[in-house]
Amino acid sequence: MTYAILKHGGHQYRVAAGDRLLVDRLAAEVGSTVTLEPVLFVANGETSDVGASAVGGARVIATVVAHRRGRKLRVFTYKPKKRHRRTLGHRSQLTELRIVEVAAGEPKPARATAAKRAPAPDAAPPASRAKPVSAPAATQPRPSSAKRATSPRTKKTSDGA
Repeated sequence: MTYAILKHGGHQYRVAAGDRLLVDRLAAEVGSTVTLEPVLFVANGETSDVGASAVGGARVIATVVAHRRGRKLRVFTYKPKKRHRRTLGHRSQLTELRIVEVAAGEPKPARATAAKRAPAPDAAPPASRAKPVSAPAATQPRPSSAKRATSPRTKKTSDGA
């Protein structure tokens, strides 16, 4: 059984072919086909692919079944001891999708630069990269002009009250 985990609208969904899914409202007509991306994980029987390089071309193809509204939420706010009360309502705008296919993409080829990074076993590290160790610099007193200017402090006096 092939399934995928996709990210859509700040949520992650586990989908397989034939599933029905409620997502935030999409600007698509009923009966049209939409492609959902990005796919984070694809499992096909015993094998699974995870990561951007492995599932780079993977996508989920779905058909729009209907546009719906979610259940009504009641939001009650109040301020204690102030006689302020307010009731608000909210209904989410949703789109119902039917998953047609989980299309696994072809994995991207591995980079050939990985072989270049490994140094030869008999080569010594270059001397230009070694950092010389230097003795700590002796601290010298600041010149008098570099001192911070301070304002004279004044003594607080009372009003005599």
